[in-house]
Amino acid sequence: MKLTFWGTRGSISSSLASTEFYVKAKRLLMNATDIDLEDEQAVDEYLLSRPVPEAMTFGGNTPCVEVQHDGRRLILDCGSGLFQLGRHMMSTGFSGGKRIDILQSHTHWDHINGFPFFQPAFTNDTDIHIHGIHPNLKARFEQQMDRIHFPITLDDMTASLTFDQEQSGEAFSVPGFEVESMGLHHPGGSYAYKIKAGGQTIVYATDGEYKGTSDEVYEPFVEFYRDADLLIFDAMYSTMEKVIEKENYGHSTPVIGIRLALSAGVKNLALFHHDPECNDNQIARTYDNAREYLRLRGSEMRDNPLELIITYDGLEMDI
Repeated sequence: MKLTFWGTRGSISSSLASTEFYVKAKRLLMNATDIDLEDEQAVDEYLLSRPVPEAMTFGGNTPCVEVQHDGRRLILDCGSGLFQLGRHMMSTGFSGGKRIDILQSHTHWDHINGFPFFQPAFTNDTDIHIHGIHPNLKARFEQQMDRIHFPITLDDMTASLTFDQEQSGEAFSVPGFEVESMGLHHPGGSYAYKIKAGGQTIVYATDGEYKGTSDEVYEPFVEFYRDADLLIFDAMYSTMEKVIEKENYGHSTPVIGIRLALSAGVKNLALFHHDPECNDNQIARTYDNAREYLRLRGSEMRDNPLELIITYDGLEMDI
């Protein structure tokens, strides 16, 4: 399976501020003392050699992940990253007449606000299926696009829209993929999805809070995440102190993600749903701290090493 992360922020879109860009650009120029700035290849090599996040940004779009396998596409959530995915699809030859499947973890704004701007939804003969477990799924999307809130309604979209009501805990199929679900602790409810294709397993577990620290509390989640090739995990808060400060907001930390992933024998753990209050340097620091925590628990990795990944808008990876 090939994945592209089009949106990795949580709660609200948060672009790189001009002052932050200035600091990045200044630092890059000051360190480029031995680089011929008129040599494009040399400049590319220099930028690629710089440590994260000096020559990049984690991005500011809210959750949207594209999964592709054997010519099929499955989209996870409709955050603002969906706008960029739609533009990419149109620029690479999409002209309608195909089926698009979307798995919706829940319908908080940051997970649906890209749908009104999804250009393939305005192409003829396109068949879009939005799968979700929350009741009244279509009404939730309609309310977002009521003319009180937005100038274009769901009825103005020329693609065929089907809202498939799935049942919690019951496996279902979408073309090319087998899917299972599990409820997460989040205000209004959110669902993790286990996605299987080609003998590989991805778990998408965003917007979840893990109450308590006992093995008994964690066990159901460990079993659902068991042996996943990739676990995409809500690691919004950098410390347990912030979890306590924002109890019942419905989010988690890298430390909890690492603990669950190690217990479940997960191969790759992708930290996701970055805090909009954090800039690039703060997110990078959280990642460095997570890597150090994982190193300290290295004795648990001998038989099943865990690879830690920090996601960013535009990240592509093969599983």
